[in-house]
Amino acid sequence: MREKMVQETSGPGGLVRVDNRALSRISVVAQCLDNQWVTRDLLEHMVSRRLSYAEVEQRRRQDARAEYLRSILNAEQVIVNRAYFFNNPVVYQDFAERGPQRDAVRALLDESVLVPFLLREGSPADEPRFTVDRVGWDAWRSLLGDLDQIRCLRLSWDDAENEECTQRLMFEEFHRFLLQVRGFNLDALRRDLGLDGESIPALRERLREVTLWAADTDRADREGFYRQFLVEPGSDPAQGRFRSAPLVAELKQLIDLRYNTTVPDAVERFALIPTDSLRRTALQERPPVRAARPTEEGAPRADLEQLVELLRTLRPQAFDLALSPLRIDLTGLELAHVRQARGTDEWRRYLVALESLLDDPTDFVARGQLVYDRYLALAGRLAEFVGERRRSRMRIWQPVVRITIEVLGASASLIYDGDPRLEVVGDVATEVASRGTDAVLRFAVVGRDQRRAENELATGIDVMRVRLERAREDWRELVARLREGGFPVVDGDADRDSEPNIDRPREGE
Repeated sequence: MREKMVQETSGPGGLVRVDNRALSRISVVAQCLDNQWVTRDLLEHMVSRRLSYAEVEQRRRQDARAEYLRSILNAEQVIVNRAYFFNNPVVYQDFAERGPQRDAVRALLDESVLVPFLLREGSPADEPRFTVDRVGWDAWRSLLGDLDQIRCLRLSWDDAENEECTQRLMFEEFHRFLLQVRGFNLDALRRDLGLDGESIPALRERLREVTLWAADTDRADREGFYRQFLVEPGSDPAQGRFRSAPLVAELKQLIDLRYNTTVPDAVERFALIPTDSLRRTALQERPPVRAARPTEEGAPRADLEQLVELLRTLRPQAFDLALSPLRIDLTGLELAHVRQARGTDEWRRYLVALESLLDDPTDFVARGQLVYDRYLALAGRLAEFVGERRRSRMRIWQPVVRITIEVLGASASLIYDGDPRLEVVGDVATEVASRGTDAVLRFAVVGRDQRRAENELATGIDVMRVRLERAREDWRELVARLREGGFPVVDGDADRDSEPNIDRPREGE
């Protein structure tokens, strides 16, 4: 967005107009509130059993609710598409009736923890031009009437500039993605999608069809894509009646991921990827072409050297884990509990620790340990607010540390769960093997039992992006350094790294 945009101005009816410069550092856009989001596991079940959204509504709502509460707990600020406030019951259930949950929503809006994102609307109260949930809309209008002011975000508050930004940064970026998928590295993509090698010919043909369709369509949006490739002919995409055909679930995951990263990219903040959802590395985003920095013959590049030094500090006993697990999960939480937790010293210390890790990843062990300790302390306070009676129905949470490095086609994860080990999956994709690409370093605090990840507390964030000038050579050097740390090496499960994560926005071209 353009630098001349104002940061904050007042509007009618208590509206405070803000741009992306007024956002907090760790602001996220949560994919879980998208009305098309389902976990990978549930989507496969729907497609194989030919079930619609209505037939799995309870599970969908439960999953989205857990992710929504976790996003408010883990991030400093959550950017929410205005339509989700009144069209998604996961959100409006908290303010449909008066009480402590409605009070919590009012407070979170007043504190700019929840920030409505307006696409073209001039006000959060503007009448929608699309079908609305009347219960949610009436509740939203009532809530707005109780607020003294509300901060809302737009790409620009100048209508002409906003239209230009919306077209260029969102719609055209999505269309460009569809035009590019034919050129994806198929071996890397099939691993990201959990497919076997035999699926590559069908995947190649399907991506070719997607690109040809996008090239022949003036405005290739997600709804049009759903109608063309995913849902039963003549059905409404909002119903989720998917065809029982090869690659339907996989294409949906890929397209939904790009759709849900357009807003965070446009406002230059983080995308919050939910549990059991496709990682952003599946988008195969190519970093800007950069001139190689001159180095002495045989000397490592500065970025690689920094990461190698960081990895040398990682040993099997690097992190001290909690000995006494907590009885806490997301199933019994209410929004008021999360809002209470955000008001504690423990939450503020957790946020400071997270920012400290981003500020200086080279002090990785000490600052990562601090994030772990303070997130555990925050979970303890949250458990106090929930109360003994609710906790008695919750499951045990055993927090562990997971450190992952990802590059196109490969990942390596250090698991600290009492049995430290190195899990390696794949190898660098051939198309970037001899040239430059980016590696992503991620730090996460997750539950030991990943089978219950969707209902457990967890926090994870992309700590740094590191430039690899010769990707395969540099990648193998990184893995060699990890092996030198004394970790037992096992073949990793490509599906296991499924915890929620705060993904960095794409770098500008």
